[in-house]
Amino acid sequence: MARMPYHEGVAADYLIAGGGIGGTVLAELLGRGGKRVVVLERGVASPGFLRPEVLWPATMEALWSLVPRGTWEREASVPLHEVRIHRGGGRSTPLITPDVVREAGVQPWFTNPNRTRELLLSLGSFELRRGVEVTGVLRERERVVGVRARELAGGGELELPATWVVADDGVQSVIRKATGIEMPTRMFPVDFLCFTCAPPAADFPLGTAHVLVNPDGGRSGIFGLLIGALPGGSGTGLVLARSRIFDDLAAAREAWDALRRSQPAIDRALGPRRFPEDFTRVRRPWGHAARYGADGVILMGDAAHSVSPAGGQGANMSVADALVLAELSLRGGPNLVAEYERIRRPANQRSFGPTRTVSRLLGLPDRLAPFGLLVNLVGCVGRQRWLLRRALRSTSELFAAARS
Repeated sequence: MARMPYHEGVAADYLIAGGGIGGTVLAELLGRGGKRVVVLERGVASPGFLRPEVLWPATMEALWSLVPRGTWEREASVPLHEVRIHRGGGRSTPLITPDVVREAGVQPWFTNPNRTRELLLSLGSFELRRGVEVTGVLRERERVVGVRARELAGGGELELPATWVVADDGVQSVIRKATGIEMPTRMFPVDFLCFTCAPPAADFPLGTAHVLVNPDGGRSGIFGLLIGALPGGSGTGLVLARSRIFDDLAAAREAWDALRRSQPAIDRALGPRRFPEDFTRVRRPWGHAARYGADGVILMGDAAHSVSPAGGQGANMSVADALVLAELSLRGGPNLVAEYERIRRPANQRSFGPTRTVSRLLGLPDRLAPFGLLVNLVGCVGRQRWLLRRALRSTSELFAAARS
């Protein structure tokens, strides 16, 4: 369907704040269903950093319905067949093998989130306006009827009316705050230091994710890193570290150098990179909004339920939100917000499981060695194929879109 042009003063059917994966999937589905949709994206280009993201079958099937599968495999994603654990000294053991993935009947995908979003933003069933920052909402009595926004390039102020405003603008959502919806949060106890690299294929073949464990992680506060290759010869990964290590940068750099010496593959992939200056540090508050919307407003993605960014949990939840919200919106029944929340809140509450469990475990006092407990737990699961198969199936089911 051709894009419906938006004109100032003419209300869009749906105005979506934020060009994330969920918001753009929703925009395209609504646009194909005949709705006039406008997406406001603050950034004018892809983010300046890359991080790992794993998408599960329900999410990938939604993406394949919008862009041909071959395009995704060529430009943005690779099927993840194996996860290997490296404990230093050249030792490497498989945690998840191709046989386990096949027996589980669940295929996860390792993806480039920046390219994923650009492919979605290039679709033609909605209008995209880049470089526009939402600053507030427009109201008629108690109902939200649009947004106030600012053009970053020229500073021009805009008033953009809409029948529905959809907030996909992150954990610090301007729209959620403007409508008075609370989202109590707590800080995830581990920071994520993201990086982009060109990993050598001999060390990091496509389709394999590598977890390089720091043998001294419990004491130093740098637990290790995850790294994987992407289509086109690029790669991405992240270092997991306690926030407190950045209070003493000299000690943090010593810990990083010790990890590099124990895992020579790090230098082959990352080269002479300074720590932490040459990484993008991500700290994540997590929590669940008290409500999923208000009169004229719908929350989705991190604006409604922020989780740990590890592994793409938030991306999968956001796409599931989009599938349900598009179905309900195009059906045109009453009580859209209430029905959307009735379906998605229980599913999202279950999806908090990984974030909640790891947060509680790593939030234990250091004297209880929480990192060692987590490593041992993963090792115990890894020695039981039936547990691995069950874990893959259960994780995949966490991010399937519950339908009405």
